[in-house]
Amino acid sequence: MEYEAEPTDSELHTLGKILGRVPGGAIQNAEALDGFLAAVVCCPDHIMPSEYIPFVLRSYEEDGDFEFESDAELEQFHELVDRLWNYVSRKLHSGDIYYPLLQEDGNGRYLANDWAKGFLLGTELRSEIWFEATNVQFEGGAIIPILALAFEHDEDPQFRLFDGPIPDEKRKMLLVGLAAGVALIFRYFQKKRKLYRPSLSIDRSGRKTGRNAPCPCGSGKKYKQCCGHRSMLH
Repeated sequence: MEYEAEPTDSELHTLGKILGRVPGGAIQNAEALDGFLAAVVCCPDHIMPSEYIPFVLRSYEEDGDFEFESDAELEQFHELVDRLWNYVSRKLHSGDIYYPLLQEDGNGRYLANDWAKGFLLGTELRSEIWFEATNVQFEGGAIIPILALAFEHDEDPQFRLFDGPIPDEKRKMLLVGLAAGVALIFRYFQKKRKLYRPSLSIDRSGRKTGRNAPCPCGSGKKYKQCCGHRSMLH
């Protein structure tokens, strides 16, 4: 099965720059977004981009609403999110190995904390489904590596699975478990899946979205009433 190519470093950098401008945003880079979208893809319920994109761009600071700099940047953001969603989705549906898009830290190490936190944020969109699934336990403890990496530095020690920083050799094992765990979770939910969606409804022609045209996020609303609303644009 063919699937969309992995997003380029330039595309991931662009996504990271945009996400990094969200005041107090929980998803501050492309790594966290990849984890978030992996949870969205795994979920057996149908989650539209009109629901999860505002979640990605939400601010945790008072009066910290995010604003795109232009219509062009908004459309570019939607197109890049669409590209990343399709990459994750087609990888998992193909049965091929899904490798999380992890980014190196300043010491050239892959920590995966942001990816794991992003994944757990993605589960919040359908928390009742994920709560039920974790109660019956995913086969092989698939969720454990995600929890271990997400809570490695949590302020509350009771949430940490390790006393102190995770040793390098153990982290390598967790990273392998991370990739395998997502595939296991996806297969667990496969029998519960309600619908499929081949891709987001994004106009790839390069034309600007008209104010009265359907919003490219797929909400069904007019662009001016959705992502083109003044609360999201200068």
